[in-house]
Parts: sequence; structure tokens; C-alpha cells
Amino acid sequence: MSTKNTKNTEKKPENQSKDQLIEMRRLTVSAIYMNSEGYNKNDYASRIMLLGKWVRKCGFNEGDKLTISIYQNRIVVEKEDPNTLDTKLLARIQDESSRLLRKKIKAMVHPEVFEQLRFVNGQIKIK
Repeated sequence: MSTKNTKNTEKKPENQSKDQLIEMRRLTVSAIYMNSEGYNKNDYASRIMLLGKWVRKCGFNEGDKLTISIYQNRIVVEKEDPNTLDTKLLARIQDESSRLLRKKIKAMVHPEVFEQLRFVNGQIKIK
């Protein structure tokens, strides 16, 4: 996969506005054929790889958390504010924790006891 620089790469001042165009890149979407759950035999996942010194030049550094906004024919990648709480991610983590907890408890107790348990809002209650 290659990227092509389509704009002059002269130095920009430090006080650039957030929306000022630094440079433009052209990428090619590639296909990765998958052999995993959720994909049929000859099905593939599309991949767009962002790789190069220009990524760091844009302000993205190792360890940064990103937000990806997906629209029809447009993907926006933005660095997250470290103080921002992602409520959807938090909900997914809580759901996964609840599933793991139920699975562990099911393995530990007799099936009849497990049937008497209810898992509600992070609490275990007896029916």
C-alpha cells in the first residue's frame, strides 16, 4: 500500500487552526480475507492503513486514543481529549464484565442454584 503526497510539504507555523489543511494524501483501500467468526468463506474486511511520519506530523502520537466517526463515503479520525469519557465503550465493558461474571458463577454453583439468580444492574439477586 502506498501513500502519495499531493501537496507541498513546507513547514507550517505552530499556531495552525484545528481545521487548517496540512497536506493531502491519497490511499488505496485493500482487502483482507478473513477466516474468523462473522465472515463467510470468501468474505473479506476492508482495510485503510495510515502509516508514516506524516501521521505524527498531524499530531497523532503513540498511545493516543482516537475517535472514528463513520459517514457515507467519509471517515473522520480525531484524537480524543484524555478527559473524555466514552459512554458507549464503558457500556460495552460493563456488559462484557457482566457476561464473564455470569459465566464464572455458573461454573461455580449447582445449575438449580444458578437458575434462581438474577443479574440486574451489576447486582446478583435471588428470584
